[in-house]
Amino acid sequence: MATGVVALAACGGSSKGGKGTKVAGIGDSDGIQIPRVDPKLCDTKGKKISTYDLNHDNQPDVWKLFATADEGGTRVEILTCKQVDLDFDGKKDYVQTFSRTGEMLAEEFDFTFEGSMDAREHYDKDTGKIYLIERDSDHDKNPDVWEKYDKEGRIESVRRDRNGDGKPDLWEQYKDGELLAILYDDDFDNKVDRKDELTSAEPPKEEAPADGPADENAEGAEEAPEDAPPAEE
Repeated sequence: MATGVVALAACGGSSKGGKGTKVAGIGDSDGIQIPRVDPKLCDTKGKKISTYDLNHDNQPDVWKLFATADEGGTRVEILTCKQVDLDFDGKKDYVQTFSRTGEMLAEEFDFTFEGSMDAREHYDKDTGKIYLIERDSDHDKNPDVWEKYDKEGRIESVRRDRNGDGKPDLWEQYKDGELLAILYDDDFDNKVDRKDELTSAEPPKEEAPADGPADENAEGAEEAPEDAPPAEE
């Protein structure tokens, strides 16, 4: 059941029906009330917003954002983002974002319903397959696990941030979905201190880290793998 439709422009917006809440930075100059879409989760500029009340409490629970395009002289609406409040507490728990040609680019999930996203899945717009998952395992609103997938959808690598500094310090390497090696940066200096190589016949071997920091100039020391996750599309 639709409760409101809003057209947002760079200079403000207008509201038709429904119950809304003013979003900071959008429509402030004229005090217009608009549905509670979250502009931090996807771009709201110039979008038309349709809201839906799933539990019939006169509060929107689903927000769909549309861009307007001209196709052969016909104006069409293209879904660019969908925000959902699954437990009806006023906070977004699930978000989808789409390309201007309709392909889904990403999904975000708040598994704990605490008000911040716990995972973001990135999709290849040509194949529709996941190529990256970012996870916030400690719920500090920053990703600390990055899972990369190959074109066949098999796990390719996993990077983990164990000390919460925003940089990976453990790397899992896979081939054809099978774990081959785990690399560790035990003193968090962005250099590999030890490496476990695995085969399908033997489990991972945990070696105790050295008593002191690894010598950066020691023979055989290697730089840590690339630590920045792929850029979002």
